[in-house]
Amino acid sequence: MQTSVVTGAAGFVGQALVRRLLAAGDTVRAVVLRDDPAARELARLPSADPAALTIFEGDITRTESVTPAFEAADRVFHTAALVHAWAPRAEFERVNVLGSRNVAELALAHGVPRLIAISTSDVFGLPEGNTVFTERSPHRPWGEPYADTKIEAERWLWRLQRESGLPVTVIYPGWVYGPGDKAFFPGLAKAIAAKQMFFWAKAVRLPLVYIDNLIDAVMLAANSPQAVGNGYIVFDTEQGPTMEELAAAIAQKIGVRAPSRHLPYAMTHRIAAALQTIWRVSGRKTPPPLMTVDVKAFGSQFHLSNEKVKRELGWQPKVSIEAGLAAALAALAL
Repeated sequence: MQTSVVTGAAGFVGQALVRRLLAAGDTVRAVVLRDDPAARELARLPSADPAALTIFEGDITRTESVTPAFEAADRVFHTAALVHAWAPRAEFERVNVLGSRNVAELALAHGVPRLIAISTSDVFGLPEGNTVFTERSPHRPWGEPYADTKIEAERWLWRLQRESGLPVTVIYPGWVYGPGDKAFFPGLAKAIAAKQMFFWAKAVRLPLVYIDNLIDAVMLAANSPQAVGNGYIVFDTEQGPTMEELAAAIAQKIGVRAPSRHLPYAMTHRIAAALQTIWRVSGRKTPPPLMTVDVKAFGSQFHLSNEKVKRELGWQPKVSIEAGLAAALAALAL
């Protein structure tokens, strides 16, 4: 039995990881923000030992608030991040860069034998032509706060690894989906239901990774000595659904007409940029209906390679794309 720390434990990936660790018999220290309503969901997770889960309320940007969680820990899973949020760049830097730095330094200071950091395949940039991204691909900014601060955080992690021997492994997921998702599929469903969904690129296939398949890869990395000092791209298949196919499936699930409108990419990007400017000037706290990061993400055909995680860790996606989509749609609720 090991003692595992999970930052961002109230999030989609964090909760799934906590469930898996408890099922494996670990003692889990779940780090969540104070008053996060999802903490109640964590407290109800089943465990053979009721004392196996301890919830630590703290903020990774304030080291002193999370330090006790790292004492005598066997491994740390860093999933906490600011992802798709309407927030100033400084807030992304505070959470994604400073927060990652604090977690890594705490792991190093407490001699934690393993640190598994969840990054994103976005760090390799937007695709150019038929370029296939591998773990050796250079990191290229998007001009968007999430991807760019994840790049900054990861560069800092690898530098610390080289200088100190920090036993870190980085996981680069594709687009994570499945039961428990409260952002990706639900966001698409709300846009479709409101008749606000349209397309700006045709037949773009999505580099999806089902949540259970991702957690399989994370656990393999955590238990493999070979994974120390390495990074792994994790996604299920090149033959994922297109945006049009996914939108049609979601529309059918929620009982509305599937969207079919297409606008040119350049026009859509200009609309999104204009909306963001209006939202910033007016000081609105909720995000605009369309953001430039979405235009770039859903309007680009990504080609990723998962050969390394298969070759070195023996990972295979156990849940097929068909089964994964069926489970995700079954769990979808507006």
